[in-house]
Amino acid sequence: MPVGVVDLDNSSISRQFIRNLEVMQHSHIVMRLNSHKEAREEMQRGNIYAFVEIKRNFAKDAVSNRRPTITFYINDGYLIAGSLISKDITYLSMVTSVGMQQKVLRAKGVEESRIMGILQPVVLDTHLIGNPWANYGTYLLNVILPGVLQLMVLMMTVFPIGVEYKERTSRDWLSNANNSMFAALTGKLIPYTVIFTVLGIIGNLLLYNYMHYPLNSSIGWMFLATFLLVLSSQCIGILFIGITPVLRDGVTFAGLYGMLGVTFAGSTFPIEQMPVGTRIFSDFFPIHHYFNIYVNQALNGVGIHYSFISYIALLSFTAIPFIVFIRLKKAAINQNFPVK
Repeated sequence: MPVGVVDLDNSSISRQFIRNLEVMQHSHIVMRLNSHKEAREEMQRGNIYAFVEIKRNFAKDAVSNRRPTITFYINDGYLIAGSLISKDITYLSMVTSVGMQQKVLRAKGVEESRIMGILQPVVLDTHLIGNPWANYGTYLLNVILPGVLQLMVLMMTVFPIGVEYKERTSRDWLSNANNSMFAALTGKLIPYTVIFTVLGIIGNLLLYNYMHYPLNSSIGWMFLATFLLVLSSQCIGILFIGITPVLRDGVTFAGLYGMLGVTFAGSTFPIEQMPVGTRIFSDFFPIHHYFNIYVNQALNGVGIHYSFISYIALLSFTAIPFIVFIRLKKAAINQNFPVK
């Protein structure tokens, strides 16, 4: 993320801090600015997402134990970018503080064996299960990409069906399927099923084979989960266009539902800690069951029987279109819904 630096001290310690910031994972220094005003204007223009301001006499105050401050400003309007940069700068500030205290204690003649005991009397031994690298991509991409896929499947299910009603071609469409709504929908959506399933499988190959994200079970289970996610999302799309066989309304419902899906997946906030009503509501989103499969199979690598309920839940969405078959067929024949 682009970061600016205002170094008013220009000492060896401040320059070392800047070099350390440059090598952090999520921060890239693109500007060295001369004042707080100049840095603020660059951040308002969107050229940088954050800037660090090091005051004058920073090194002198640090050596004299006067507790100098490092000030950083972050544009938290971009939630993910702001969180990533804040994590890097906060961690680096703590490391810099400990390193300077270590130098002061050495200068005072404190034995090396005692220095770390003074600086860190309690040592934390942390083990992150499933993602030991604390890689944000592991948490985000494995939910955002399926979430976007679900949204696109919803939209591209509602649109080709809804456009038949909008263009008044629904009678010909149904007639070509021998007046079988099941055959009409199947013929209409199978090409999209194949396309989106292939895209989902390619995404899995990129994440687990090329980018080497954690995968502690067979990738075939993730392929199956992706196929069921596409299939269940199409069935939800049929439900929306069946409830209101009007293109604009169906697309609106599909877009709203798809955007809410990422929220109710359970990745940003645990579903188990939500109110009971919300927990029940989350079960109506295919992406939530896909996320459970991802956690169980890819991250934790537990037995496949722990994910059977999630697979069955995804498969159960395929029964939804039967609710609106009669309504869709009547709408296709009567053509009595508005087209504008």
